[in-house]
Amino acid sequence: MAARYNEEAVTRKYPLDPLKRVRAEKVDDEARALSRALGDVEATKAEEDRRARAKQEFERSLSDIDAAERAKLEQGDLTVADLARGAAFGIAGDMRRATLERSVEEARLGHARARLSADDKRKDLASARTDAELVEKHYDKWSQAERAVELAKEEENAEETHLARSRKRGEK
Repeated sequence: MAARYNEEAVTRKYPLDPLKRVRAEKVDDEARALSRALGDVEATKAEEDRRARAKQEFERSLSDIDAAERAKLEQGDLTVADLARGAAFGIAGDMRRATLERSVEEARLGHARARLSADDKRKDLASARTDAELVEKHYDKWSQAERAVELAKEEENAEETHLARSRKRGEK
């Protein structure tokens, strides 16, 4: 008996398989992007904290120097030149304080931008997951339909085989 091509023996490939693969890859890409964004949030928060500590240390240092200078002034140990240097030091301190304040504010803004970016990445990931789940649900329905068709064909083949055997027995 010659072998024939049986269309029933060929399994059909899911027609949306490329889309399913692309959507799954998109979920992975968005998850990696969110991970990087969360890393940026942590890094910017650490930088903000570092700059705030530097400003606090500077303020404490200025306060300590001011207290020591005031004590010397009260004791009468300072000269006019010392007072002039103290005034110049105060101006330099104010300039440094302003620089540190700007630095802290920049770090705060950087941290806020990083948080917003992470929120956007979270939304992008949620959207990608929704898209992937949509295709996955379609794939599940398609698979069930394919299994139902395959089962029906198997039952039909089994019935035909049974009828053929019954006829053979009847002919003997």
